[in-house]
Amino acid sequence: MRNTTSVVGRRVLGLVFFLVLALFLAVTIGMFDKTFTKVVKIGLVTDTVGNALPPNADVKVRGLIVGEVRSASTKEGEVTLDLAIQPDKAELIPSNATARLLPKTLFGERYVSLIVPEGDTAPPIQAGDVLEQDKSGNAVEIGEVLDGLLPLLQAIPPQDLANTLGALSQGLSGRGAELGLTLDRLEEIFAGLNTELPAIQEDLRGIADFSQTYSEAAPDLVNALDNLRTTGNTVVEKQGVISRLLATLTGTSSSTADLLHTNAQNIVLIAADSREALQLLGRYSPSFGCTLADFVEAAPIARELLALDDPNPGGRGTVQFINPKGRYLPNQDEPRLLDNRGPACYDDVTAPGGKFPQYPGGSFNDGSYQVPTRNPGPPSIEYFPAPAGVPDQVPGWGAEIAPASYAGSKMEQDTLDVVYGEAGGIAPEDVPSWTTLVGAPTIRGTEVTFE
Repeated sequence: MRNTTSVVGRRVLGLVFFLVLALFLAVTIGMFDKTFTKVVKIGLVTDTVGNALPPNADVKVRGLIVGEVRSASTKEGEVTLDLAIQPDKAELIPSNATARLLPKTLFGERYVSLIVPEGDTAPPIQAGDVLEQDKSGNAVEIGEVLDGLLPLLQAIPPQDLANTLGALSQGLSGRGAELGLTLDRLEEIFAGLNTELPAIQEDLRGIADFSQTYSEAAPDLVNALDNLRTTGNTVVEKQGVISRLLATLTGTSSSTADLLHTNAQNIVLIAADSREALQLLGRYSPSFGCTLADFVEAAPIARELLALDDPNPGGRGTVQFINPKGRYLPNQDEPRLLDNRGPACYDDVTAPGGKFPQYPGGSFNDGSYQVPTRNPGPPSIEYFPAPAGVPDQVPGWGAEIAPASYAGSKMEQDTLDVVYGEAGGIAPEDVPSWTTLVGAPTIRGTEVTFE
């Protein structure tokens, strides 16, 4: 008898365990579905855009989340959304509020934005109320613009677009100098048109012969237009999409106008502040082509020098200072941006054992002492002229802040102070100024070596 009671007890306990487990699962599912959450359920009637709302999409009022979308149903071309509003927030939403379906980002998911009329005294919403979508022009969604563009973008073969962009990029690569020269030639061409105006007028008088030619070619033109029927049929089939696209552009244009109106002063200031920088980039644009080409050639060399394929990559070398500039001297070695040379393309060093010159086109006028060298390079090189419409001297740069010549300049006097001070064993600032003025013509252009 005791064994029978024990078996029945275990079975009862097992049944209770499964009942508790089922109850736990039911409560968990109910909490996940928010069955036990108190909400105010209302409806929202929208167009087909409502189908794009994800489950549990946010419902906001002036940026504050007040609920979520529980479900959506379609009937007679309209979408009815079931909204669950938080009870404490429902008292703040009037019953005559309207709704807009807006994207969180340009390509992000949509949410419901409830629009509360200003100064409205309507009673708050209650369970079972049905709201309408805002149909005003300001409520046109940018998402409809993207939906209208999608069929047009799908009509363009991606491979053809990629081939076109690749060919354009390859055609312009490394042709910065040629493009600059082309712009210069265009200016000459348009200037020459002024002298050819009489001939152009004479050509215009030959329109009769031109019209006769087109009259003879009319049958071929008709055949070509007949072949365009396929394109015309495509436009007719997509006229609904195109109409919606044009309609949605109204809201986009209004938003763009508001953006430009709000930031008009900032745009003007940015353009004004960027003038000198853009002029400087334009002045040196003729050398961009060869500079980028050198970067491309240097990439595999740098890879080899850094031993990227080696198990222990890195640069290894020995640096020897055989001709240092000496210690830093106050009021003499401060960097100064005084060099005003134009853009140029330097020749590559191809001779075995050859080294790139240290001062091609002359030493750099950067305010520091220029160390003499056995490989200075050519004293002058050919610089590119300024492109059309770009000043040769950018305001606030180059010639406006640089001395007219190194000879007799403050930089030359400071350099000679160091030379005479080293020779006489005195500090450079103690060298009399008349000494450097008298001795400058004597040692100008010679090489000085300190031992």
